[in-house]
Formats: sequence, C-alpha cells, structure tokens
Amino acid sequence: MFHPRVHFLALVLLILSVVADPQSAYAASTDGDNDATRLNRGEILVHTIHDKKSGGAARVTALFHTDTNKIWDTIGYCKYEYIYVRGLELCEVLVPGLTLIRKHHRVNNNWYTPTIDFVFEASRSSPTHGDFHLVEGNLKVMEGQWDFQPIEGSGSIVVTHDIRVQSRFPAPRWLVRRVLKKDLPDMLACLRGLASASGDDELIADDLERCPGDTSQATK
Repeated sequence: MFHPRVHFLALVLLILSVVADPQSAYAASTDGDNDATRLNRGEILVHTIHDKKSGGAARVTALFHTDTNKIWDTIGYCKYEYIYVRGLELCEVLVPGLTLIRKHHRVNNNWYTPTIDFVFEASRSSPTHGDFHLVEGNLKVMEGQWDFQPIEGSGSIVVTHDIRVQSRFPAPRWLVRRVLKKDLPDMLACLRGLASASGDDELIADDLERCPGDTSQATK
C-alpha cells in the first residue's frame, strides 16, 4: 500500500514546478487574523489546492528573513535535503547545473510502505522563481514550484511552495491531503531554520526542532 507522506518529499526537492498556478484559489484561513499578520508572527500557512484534480496538492507560505541566494543554496543541496525531506535515503545529482539540474531520490518513510524511487528535473527561471517535474520513477505525477516575493525595504521574503503529487498506487485523496497539510509546514519551517532565516537564534532553534532529519549534519 502506498503511503502518501512520500508526496511531500518531492516538494522539497529543489527549485520547482509547473502545475500549481500561483493565482490558484485556495481555502481561506480559519484563523481570525489575516495571512500577513500570521506570517509576521512566524507561522507557516498551508492550504489545499486543486480540489478537482486527482492525487494531492497543497501550498505552503512562510516569511524568511534572508536573501534569495541563501534560500536557493539551502533548497538545492543534498546535504540539506537529507535533513528536510522525511525518509530520504538517497539523493544523487545526475546532471548538475546552476539553472537546470536532474536528481535521483529514493525515499522510505516506514517499514510498511513501498520505497519511492524517482528522477526529477528542476529549473530556475529567475532569482525569484523555480519549478520541477517528474522525469521517471514510481510516481505518476510530481510537480510544483517555489516563488519568492521580496518585501521592499524589509530584508524579508515571502516564500511560497506549491506541490502536486499522484502515486501509481491507490490512495484515498483525503488521506493524501491530510498528510500534505501536516508535513509541508514542518518542511518549510526546517528550511527556514537551516537557512538561518527565522528571525533570531531562538526562532531558528524552534524551526530546526521541526526537521525530520538530523540537523547536526548541517554545516553552513
């Protein structure tokens, strides 16, 4: 039986995607505060998107206090992917590059789920946008994007990550989405901590606590 947690792994991949239109409508927050207020508090926002498509898709957004280069350098390297991608057993660069890269990932989250093995290609079209797509492997769909929106005069960036994944194995859509909504915020918080972009040392430590991998392996 396929375990939907595997989806989130793809999203952390790298400079990503194509499927999720940045203008897509997404569910409104149930919190009384608006999104800007919540982001300023350091919250990670997560919304389900593409309700009419098969598989699972979600969007996560967070405020990073750093520059775009620092974020890309954290997203795009295997040593960090082992920390922020849950169950990542293998990260192999097949075709290296600055604006286009091809990688091989193997992920095993639990003893009772099959290993997910796939190759993906990621490209960076600008300093503030990147996308990725599945090349081959035992997923049916895996695509998404990273989008950075610098806030003028603040030194901060609103980071948005969209991901859509569909397995080749049957999995209830509601379960896939529940897992995405649980794991994606932890992934983005971990990335923020690894990039030292949380705001201060205490907040960095809080974000790193959410990493699924061993943070002692991270060296900047």
